[in-house]
Parts: sequence; C-alpha cells; structure tokens
Amino acid sequence: MRLIRYKLTFAFGLILQLSYAQVNTSHPLSSYGIGEYNSGVNAITGALGNVNSVWIDSTNVNFFNPSSYSRLSKGNTLLSLSIDSRFSFYQQTGITEFKTSTIFDHFSLAFKATKRSGFAFGLKPYSNVGYEFSQSVFTGIDSIRYTYNGRGNLQDAFLGFSFAPIATKRTHLSIGANVSYLFGFVSNERKSELLNADTNPGGLSTNLTRLSAFHYELGVHFEQQIGQRQTMLIGATMNPEQSFNASFENSLYASANIDAPSIYDTVFTTNTSGAVRVLNSYEIGMKYKLFFKETKRKATTRRPNLTLAVSYKVNQGIRSELSESEDWAIDASNMMSFGLSYSPETRLFENVATLKMLEKLNYRVGYFQRELPFTSNGQTYFDRGTTFGIGIPILAQMSLSSLNLAFVLGEKGTGAEADLKEQYIGFKFGMVFSPSNFEKWFRKRKLD
Repeated sequence: MRLIRYKLTFAFGLILQLSYAQVNTSHPLSSYGIGEYNSGVNAITGALGNVNSVWIDSTNVNFFNPSSYSRLSKGNTLLSLSIDSRFSFYQQTGITEFKTSTIFDHFSLAFKATKRSGFAFGLKPYSNVGYEFSQSVFTGIDSIRYTYNGRGNLQDAFLGFSFAPIATKRTHLSIGANVSYLFGFVSNERKSELLNADTNPGGLSTNLTRLSAFHYELGVHFEQQIGQRQTMLIGATMNPEQSFNASFENSLYASANIDAPSIYDTVFTTNTSGAVRVLNSYEIGMKYKLFFKETKRKATTRRPNLTLAVSYKVNQGIRSELSESEDWAIDASNMMSFGLSYSPETRLFENVATLKMLEKLNYRVGYFQRELPFTSNGQTYFDRGTTFGIGIPILAQMSLSSLNLAFVLGEKGTGAEADLKEQYIGFKFGMVFSPSNFEKWFRKRKLD
C-alpha cells in the first residue's frame, strides 16, 4: 500500500507542476483561431497513427471514446498520464530554423462502477497555440524587425460515464458521454522595432481570446467475437455543434523603447464579447484482432495476437461570432489513421515466469494523414506521419500498470517549394498506474 501511495503522490505532484504548462513553440499556423486541435494526446494511440475511437480494452483509459469506460476490469482502477515533446525543423525559401516544444498531455482516472458501467474524470488539452519567429526588413534607410509570437491553450476538465446494455462473453455494446468544462486563453502578438536607433523605438499589437463553456461529447462501440480466434470492433465518436462563450481583447501600443513595457503608450484597446461556434465533428473506425494458434516451446505455450485498426475523423470547422471587424473562420479538416499492434503473448500473467524480456512487450506501428484547415496560394496544408512505439507492462506486482513510448516522424506543408514546410520528430511518454491484484483502490469494505 505504501508503494501505491508513493505512485499517487508522484502523479498528482506532476499534475500540479504541469497542468498549466504551455507549448514553447509549434507551427506558426497555430496562430489561426483557437489554435491547433490535440488529436492524439495518448502515448498508446499515438504510436498507432491516432486511431482514437476504436482502441478500447481494459488496460487503456481511452477518453477519446467515452463508451470505453465500461470495458475496464473490476477493481483495476487506471490512472493515466502523458507528456509530449517535439523537435521541429522549419524551411522556407532557403531559410531554416530549429524549434522544440513540450507539453503535458493529460491526466485521467477511470474505474469500473458496476458490471455494466464505468466512470472517468481528468484534464486533457483541447487546443494550443505556440510559436515565435522574426523577420527583418530594410526600408532603404533603417532596418525594422518584426517579431511574431503566440502562446496559450484551452483545457478540458471532463467527467465521463458509460453503460453497456449488452455485455456478454462474445458480444459487447456500450454507449458513453463526457461532460466537461472548457477554459483557457490564446494570445498572439506582433512587435516591430527600429534596429538602427539607440533606444529601439517600436510598436506592439496584441490580441487575446478567452473561452469558457460547458462541453460534451458522445461515444459508442460494438464488439463481436467471431469464432474462437477473432474479434471485430466498430466504434464512433461525435462532438455536436456547440457555442463557447468568448471575449476578445485587441490592443496597440507605441513606445520610445519597445523593450521597456513600463513606458508604453496605449494607442487603443478594444474589448468584445461574443461566442465561438465549433461545428460538428465525428470519428468512425474499425478494429480487428486475431489470436494466432498456440505454439509450443519446451514446457510452455505461446499465444500471440495481432490487431489492425483504421479510423477516419472529420472536423467541420469553427466560426467566431464577435464583431464584423474581428470575425474569423476555420475551414473543415479531416484525418485518416492506420494502426498495427503485435503482442507475442496474450496471457502475460499466466506465463510471466517463463517469458523473455522481448516477449513481454507490445509492439505498435501506424500512419496518419491529416488535411489541415489552412491553405496557401490555393493549396491545402497536409500533415503526414509514421508512428511506432512499444508498451512495457509492469508485471512485478501482477497489475495492469505499464509504460508506453511513442515516436512520430512527420511533415507538414503544401508540397510547394515556396511555402513553409515543417519536418518534425515527436516523442510521447505515457504512464498507466493500476493497483496490484492484492491491492484494490476504492474497495468496498463490510463490517460484521
């Protein structure tokens, strides 16, 4: 029990340190609207090409599809945490730059409530903005440097529930919903400064958008066992059209020394209240799992399995409802994902003493292609990436705890030489904590 308390202390300490962490830098296109969506913030599905709607089992907290909570094992509460880092190489018209970014992905806690239902709650990111770049222009007499930077994110504090009207050994149908409170801000700044002057005179333009509202999302999945060695799962999620309360602040400052905010002169400041309307989005997918025939090796038996998954996601876009001069719109986008997972042994607990190290791991690979809601000269931006990773079960205490690593090699761009291109390497580190078989969290106790 003492070890479990140490794990919880470490986990919640990490949450307090990182729950408001901001992205250091990311793609400049995140300056549009409320930033980039977080489409794959789980180290397990992140290694599988972001097949979020269908990767459902008892070892994973899948808050992307709230119908998954009913699939958890009784007594095996799961605490999930994840951290995401990215190393980006930008290139445009012969100019290159290297940037890094790090973000705390999520915290979630899920547990089985009854034989047919489950609960989950936690904090996950909704969107984020993070970039910084500069440009120098020679006017013929002086040089002016323009610096652009943005920061901020929107967080989603959620509470989820799922119920399975059909829960048999061969067939499972589950529905679920997440109800959450969305909050946060995104900020974009543009600074100009005269480089050949002694005091660096210049100006600063800022716009700050704050959002807060209740938010909900729905999920469903159906799984059917086919024969003795195959299962098929179909899953879907939906975010109905919703309006979020928003306030927009636009300010312009001038200064004889742009590096001294205390002497800024305010040219103007405007405040506008309104709403941001997020249109419908949905994801649908399918997962197929094959259990291979048992293979004999000396006095033991191996039962490997292979899982294939595919999903398709559509975001219809975003519309602002502020004022005519400050309105903006984000176009529709979509993403296709593929994932493949292989486990050398299905029954880990039964054969843990005879398994070699590499036979205890879960091997994952995937691919995704996302059409972004941004264009340049009439050409659409795409985000493509190959993913891979491993799952490392922690079997010392016979629990469902695991460490999960995910990597992505990706590229963003239009394909045109003159447009901005980003090549990146991403790394996700995820942790799933669960009590051992002899220590149950939230155990009901009876008095004689």
